[in-house]
Amino acid sequence: MASRQETQFNGKDLNSKITNLLLGLFIPSFQDTKNKEIRTKYGYLEGWTSVFTNTLLFALKFFFGLLINSISLIADAFHTLADILTSIVVLIGFKIAKKPADTEHPYGHGRFETVATLIIAILLLIAGFEFLKSSLDRYVHVKAVRGSILVVAVMLFSALAKEWLARFSVDLGKRIDSLVLIADAWHHRSDAIASLLVAAAIVAAFFGYYRVDAVFGMIVSVLIIYTGIELGKTSVSFLMGKAPSQDLVAEIEEIARSVDGVISTHKVVVHDYGGKKAVSLHIQVDKTLNVDKSHAISAGVKYKIAQQLEDTSVEVHIEPWEEDREE
Repeated sequence: MASRQETQFNGKDLNSKITNLLLGLFIPSFQDTKNKEIRTKYGYLEGWTSVFTNTLLFALKFFFGLLINSISLIADAFHTLADILTSIVVLIGFKIAKKPADTEHPYGHGRFETVATLIIAILLLIAGFEFLKSSLDRYVHVKAVRGSILVVAVMLFSALAKEWLARFSVDLGKRIDSLVLIADAWHHRSDAIASLLVAAAIVAAFFGYYRVDAVFGMIVSVLIIYTGIELGKTSVSFLMGKAPSQDLVAEIEEIARSVDGVISTHKVVVHDYGGKKAVSLHIQVDKTLNVDKSHAISAGVKYKIAQQLEDTSVEVHIEPWEEDREE
């Protein structure tokens, strides 16, 4: 059975086919996702695609929001504007993250991608609370909202465009294992949902239910706030040293145990610095082995893990193995 990444590259679904087409146009050798330069170009492609698309959508929404005096549409327009700002943050994040290691940052600058995610979360929270305040005011002081089938069509087009951007960002994010791209994808998806709600509010206005606009404005605001909180929690968890996935731990242990002389492994610790990982683990070997042989086994484990997990530094602690005690 093909792996997830192979399926993505082979383009078995429409979304992957479109992604592969754009990658082929703008990133030669795009399949080499372990290459740092290629990885950075993925981030740039997502960022600039988002900036272009969101600029167009913001202009459309803001124009029609002023035209029909809709707070929910104007709020949604600025939600889209926030997407432009967050995409710029994504671009800056990838630019800084690709900087090489230095004396102050011996493991590189890869975690700045997560810092960029946290910035996105903060921007979302600020925007969400501002629009919630405006929507509450509009609910108390009701104003007429004008609408048309054309505006509804614009919002439906926006929802489709943003959902495509979300899927595009998720696809790219999974291919290069990037938290910030997946975070940006959720930002796009929240905007797609918001656009659908605004379209519904405009339809309600046709029948004189003007408060629906304010109610949906509040729903959009809460959606923005929720997205910001979730992104903030995810990024803070990573920066605080989130535990590695069980799959990664199992892979490290499997690699270590494949080295001749390793009887058992435990206490696997992984520090993720974005583009680089620092791994430490304990291996158990025959207690009758001399220091030279034990050291050779340890060196073999370090070499094999570093070879199979790119950009990974490895520290190995050796312990004597006893049948009645594996740890």
